Amino acid sequence: MTRTPFTHEDAEEMREDFEDLIDTDVKIGSYGILPIDDVLVCPFDEADKKAFADQYHAIKNAKAALAAYTGSDYDVILYAPNPDDASSYTLVDIRTFIEETGVSYNFPDEY
Repeated sequence: MTRTPFTHEDAEEMREDFEDLIDTDVKIGSYGILPIDDVLVCPFDEADKKAFADQYHAIKNAKAALAAYTGSDYDVILYAPNPDDASSYTLVDIRTFIEETGVSYNFPDEY
């Protein structure tokens, strides 16, 4: 699957579609079983995504963590803190989640 960015509106709609995963443990292929703490709209670029995730991990406020981002390309991620190490977390982008779990989802036409 080609990885292209989403608009903020489309990413927010997808986040809402998958928010039922919050507070569940999900088995995701090579990631194993992850305790999903949140489903988040984030920047698409990997460096921006990492900066967003680090900020979110520190403050647990998605809106504030995204406030510094000035771009227009977005993604959706599952955020899973490490229950054995409060300083670490795992991110899984929504496309990887869909691919590895076999969930059927209709992305917006341009994706």
